Amino acid sequence: MRFNPTNTTLRCPFCGSPLTVPIQSIIDALEQPELKARLLTGRLNSFTCPTCRNTGAISAPFIYHDANKELALIFMPMENSRSQPEQQRMIGQLTQAVMNSVPPEKRRAYLLQPQQFFRVQTLVDEILRADGVTPEMMQAQQARVDLLRRLVETRDDASFQAVARENDAQIDGTFFQMMTLAMASAESDNRPDEFERLGVVRDLLLDLTTFGRKAKAQAVAVEALMANLTRENLIDQLIMAPDSPTRESLLALGRPLLDYPFFQQLTAKIDAAKKAGDSAEADRLTELRKEILALRDKLDAQTQQMIQQRANVLRELMVSEDLEQAANAQAGALDDMFFNILSSEMQAAQQAGDAKTVERLRQVGNAAMAVIQRMQPPEVQFINALLSVQYPGQTRELLERNRKALVPEFLEWMGTVEADLRAEGRTQSADRMVQVIAQARDLVGTSTG
Repeated sequence: MRFNPTNTTLRCPFCGSPLTVPIQSIIDALEQPELKARLLTGRLNSFTCPTCRNTGAISAPFIYHDANKELALIFMPMENSRSQPEQQRMIGQLTQAVMNSVPPEKRRAYLLQPQQFFRVQTLVDEILRADGVTPEMMQAQQARVDLLRRLVETRDDASFQAVARENDAQIDGTFFQMMTLAMASAESDNRPDEFERLGVVRDLLLDLTTFGRKAKAQAVAVEALMANLTRENLIDQLIMAPDSPTRESLLALGRPLLDYPFFQQLTAKIDAAKKAGDSAEADRLTELRKEILALRDKLDAQTQQMIQQRANVLRELMVSEDLEQAANAQAGALDDMFFNILSSEMQAAQQAGDAKTVERLRQVGNAAMAVIQRMQPPEVQFINALLSVQYPGQTRELLERNRKALVPEFLEWMGTVEADLRAEGRTQSADRMVQVIAQARDLVGTSTG
């Protein structure tokens, strides 16, 4: 069961302008995993003031529920002005709402005694602990967050370089992944200044740090291969690659090219080096050929393992009694490979005339797609909704219901989406987007010039 937020009207603490904030009081980790993600990243019940563009969050009571881990956690902020009886009544209401959403046969004792927390971070630590995140891992992550904040706030070039050099060993792949997530969060929450600064920090670290330079060289090699995806170019890029991780990335992209003619061409280069008397180069290329064979076998084994995992997920969903909940629990596995396997199974069932299996596979596909759509940022969900309803009546109704979202930055982003759709060859969707943008501008009285 999905729980909808309750709109709360208040004044911006920064500029005093009135604004409406959707407050989520029930977070179900299985039904709405996107809310768990917002909670863990500090974006739950957050807002961006349309007047001053400042961001903040409302400290409101909520309950967190994860049936798989038997967690029922209540957040009751210390600054809450409610009396003790009122707080207990609210806890009872939140707990009862969760209880009512759980089938009677699945209700457990932990729901009757939810743990209470007065600080969000303490509650988040409990969620992470249940997810298998150790205190050491939490400390390491907090150290990364502190370092990123320090880098973001350091504007002087010399000081920035000094901080980067001092922490070179800590600025690794995990650190860059955290930066990417922070940028995605800033973009989805419409914080352009923060997004821009994070991008500057990332670009600087790509040049200043050991891992950054390797990552940049790897990206350059992969881009060069993508620009000319041929056996000859793959061999050239592999020969020039600075390290094994770069070669593995190249092979992951060029795996279909690793056929008999590919190895013939590589062997020809080895023979040419021998004939030229360059034994060192011949030996280097021979070792490269051995490494390519080993990496190929490694990639193939990983791919086969992933295929088997996704096939197992599909089988679990096929026999699940609660398909929606099961799909939510497997959100991380619902990728392109999963849908490719699902499509293959559906074709096989259609050819066999097994209508019952075809229908069940269709239900699984719909449930999986619904999970993916719910995990998308609200802006993306809004765009998808506009493209899926009828024009002009239903699109206008949807725009009117979300008039407050039609700020200039969002309208500009809609134009970017239209351009991307057209570049991808989705002309019909791009044309619809043009019509919807015109409707939106008409609603808010914005000029198209």
